[in-house]
Amino acid sequence: MFTAAYIQKKLSKNTKRKTRQAKALENAKKAPRTFMELLQEANLEALPPHVPSYLRAAVGPPSSSSRRHFCTVCGFTANYTCMRCGMRFCSYRCQVIHNDTRCLKFVA
Repeated sequence: MFTAAYIQKKLSKNTKRKTRQAKALENAKKAPRTFMELLQEANLEALPPHVPSYLRAAVGPPSSSSRRHFCTVCGFTANYTCMRCGMRFCSYRCQVIHNDTRCLKFVA
């Protein structure tokens, strides 16, 4: 009986509330890490060569077809160009916005 009470007391001592200092130390361990630290922690070098990873990613050769053109206002694919400055837009709505705010032909 005495030993059970003693063990119970020992267990209750270990379950104390955390102090402010202990919480601060715990939060410091969870501080934001840089991208390079995360890459080192992931240990991507240990992966087999056939497994793709961030370090082994590469860009393919440039496309032989024509480049894609994007709207300067919204970012969708652009089929039209401004007659004054040559910038691209995708719709009448974007053309109106471009003419009001972005057309730089006569600004300089």
